[in-house]
Amino acid sequence: MRAAVYIRVSTDDQVKHGYSLAEQREACCSRARILGAQEVTVFSDEGISGSTLERPGLNEMREAAREGRFQLLVVRDADRLSRKLAHQLLITDELEKCGIKLEFLDFDWKDTPEGRLFYSIRGAIAEYEREKIRDRMGRGKEQKARQGGIPINFDVFGYQYDPETGKVSYLEHEKKVVVDIFNWFTSEDIGANGIAKRLNENGIPTRRRAGRWHRQVVKQILANTVYIGLWRFKDMLIKVPPIIDENTFYRAQEKLREVRRLYAGKQKHGYLLSGLITCADCGNTMTGAYARWWGKRERRYTCNKTCQGYKNEGCRPAKYILADVIEEAVWGQIQAWLIDPDRLAREAMGQIIGQSDPREQIMVINKHLADIEKGQEALIDVIAKGYLDHIDSIKKKLTELKRRKEKLEKRKEELLLACRQREELFAKIDEIREISESILRRLDDLAFTEKRSLVRALVKQVIVSGRGVPGGNGLRFINVTVLAKIPEQRISS
Repeated sequence: MRAAVYIRVSTDDQVKHGYSLAEQREACCSRARILGAQEVTVFSDEGISGSTLERPGLNEMREAAREGRFQLLVVRDADRLSRKLAHQLLITDELEKCGIKLEFLDFDWKDTPEGRLFYSIRGAIAEYEREKIRDRMGRGKEQKARQGGIPINFDVFGYQYDPETGKVSYLEHEKKVVVDIFNWFTSEDIGANGIAKRLNENGIPTRRRAGRWHRQVVKQILANTVYIGLWRFKDMLIKVPPIIDENTFYRAQEKLREVRRLYAGKQKHGYLLSGLITCADCGNTMTGAYARWWGKRERRYTCNKTCQGYKNEGCRPAKYILADVIEEAVWGQIQAWLIDPDRLAREAMGQIIGQSDPREQIMVINKHLADIEKGQEALIDVIAKGYLDHIDSIKKKLTELKRRKEKLEKRKEELLLACRQREELFAKIDEIREISESILRRLDDLAFTEKRSLVRALVKQVIVSGRGVPGGNGLRFINVTVLAKIPEQRISS
């Protein structure tokens, strides 16, 4: 690695601080070699004030940085670079853009009040500049859109966009697919899922030419006004070449509305665990299915996915588990929690931190961190005393200690968070007891929607494994795990 050293001294510096070019040169070169530099170049300015950027040595150093002639710059202190904070920000920003590491002798640049102030100011200035750029770009895009231009990349199925000319044109093979989608939907008894299935069976590629067509993508195409020549950008409509005539488009919208009305009014069988239940065997969520089973239609939960676009089809052969038995098991667990709210808190807390007290683990981590700091200090003392015969081994040990320290500090942060969560959870026990008493008195009279609200308030997830006994209606060979959570807000009672 090639390193550079920048040293500067003025008459005032020599009087006030006892700085000299020779002292700075020796100290900075020594640090550069400790950090692994094989070649060190010295840039110096003598008798020149740090309040100006026009210094021969500084200019030469900045030019060498731009040319990539070194990878590390060592300086005694930040004020050697400049007495002005704005100039320090300018120089350090230049160096970072050149990929050069900056090392100071007199303090750890990022772990001192000076360093934190410096980086805070630099970050604020950078954020201000980014916001100015973002604001200018945003206003420029809006102005372009108001003039009928395309302000951002136009990536819509059926079209292609040339950023050089700003023109939108058809992509003929995709245009034909769009026309087919609208014609099938408006003239046949077929829905979005059926169209997605047809596209997949015919081997028609998506825009990305990867994956499969999904019914949601088909719905988005059917509802997009871009295909009648009106592309929406924020609150503006920009004209583009139309693919579908307005009559066909509005017939498609009417059918979409009709499908939504039919779906909304369709008699459904309630599923208490909808959105909470997962199959442990295949990883899919499980949804409700009113299916025929041994000649009888029953409510069941299944991980089987038949809609177009799903990558995981679920367990094979398809798994269908009787809804009543799973819901009864989960409801029984909820009743147990309501009778004993302390148990609910313990189980919810156990999922966050396990069984052990996090405070004990924090004490152990603090001891390990203290030992690491002692080890680091001992190794640094060895280097300071000039024992450089085993410098590579020492550097390796310091790196390992730093890695261990970072890992322990991260774990400590997690445990401190767990402590706060523990305190918050147990602080809610009295509230949960009050809720439990009011609900228990009318538990058997709760409507389905009230039961579902209660389940979602107390249950984080339900995990089901196993398939059960063929033809059986119980939980034999089925394992149901209910993960608890503390309600974030008061349950309506």
